[in-house]
Amino acid sequence: MTRPRTSAAPQPRRRLLAVAAASLVAVLGASSCSASGDGAKEAGAGKGSATRTVTDIAGEVEVPAEPKRIVSVDFYSPATLVDLGVKPVGVVEGFDSDDPDLRPKRYHDALNDTPTIGMYYELNIEAVAQQNPDMIFAETRFLRKGELERLQGIAPVVQLDAAGVGAWKERTLMIGAAIGKSAEVKKQAAVFDKRADELKTKYADVLENNRIAVFAYGQDKTTWGTYPAGHFYVPVWDAVGAKFRPYTEGEHKGKEGAVSEWLSLEQIGKLDNADILLYSYGAKDFVDETLADNTVWKNLPAVKNGMVFRNIPASVVSSFEWGTESLDALDGVLAQIDAKARS
Repeated sequence: MTRPRTSAAPQPRRRLLAVAAASLVAVLGASSCSASGDGAKEAGAGKGSATRTVTDIAGEVEVPAEPKRIVSVDFYSPATLVDLGVKPVGVVEGFDSDDPDLRPKRYHDALNDTPTIGMYYELNIEAVAQQNPDMIFAETRFLRKGELERLQGIAPVVQLDAAGVGAWKERTLMIGAAIGKSAEVKKQAAVFDKRADELKTKYADVLENNRIAVFAYGQDKTTWGTYPAGHFYVPVWDAVGAKFRPYTEGEHKGKEGAVSEWLSLEQIGKLDNADILLYSYGAKDFVDETLADNTVWKNLPAVKNGMVFRNIPASVVSSFEWGTESLDALDGVLAQIDAKARS
């Protein structure tokens, strides 16, 4: 019998208005509540069983042995489902966009005709119900008060989390296990880990001897902020063991994986403790135009040394196959950095 489950109270959130994903990236920093081992654990899935029990971040939940109609009310699970050969019947808004900085185009192609159910931080519960799902994936920290209970009244809900270094990998394994495809998702994970290890070895000197800062600008281009280890914008940098610059005083509120406070351009000198500056893929105009005449920016050590580079596109990795593609793109960025460091 499935034991009762409790969920954490909704956590405060802030929308992250970075250039290329203004409508899809938000909520800065949250404490990680991750599953262990292979993510969701399967149990009682005997041959011919109509249901089976899986373990998510909140406990055990009984789900269909072979779910047919899955709705994703989070941003992350659709890509993993597609990579495992499953097309959800409902997704959050944004998959109609083919912006290469949001996700690889193949996910857009696979899901652009899928019904939408609102944004992951502002759901349309009625739209979820209209899809008649037999399983729902949700990242609980994005749900508003009472929404989890309403979703559970529609179909079994598998609860996910993504905060903290490596949490996305646990989440992806959990999704695979929840739909009965643990073997397949583990194979994809092994490919990703092998590629990450290759880059760790190939660029060991650069990664070991430099502190990086991955930064973006606020919506009005008068503010900026950086992403730390564990943030959903930098998973492949975490995977290759990159060292991030430490936050300076007054720059953040101390939560793991939280982006810095949005700071004025007058405070951009705080980036003087980074050896390498990486601007978000969509921020090229900001760097080439807004910062071009900023004296403080021009005098930063990384700028003076020519160690300013464009980050990879679609950096919000949401599956192992996506992650492997991102590592291939990262290889190109690291090659540029390595060449400059040796010049």
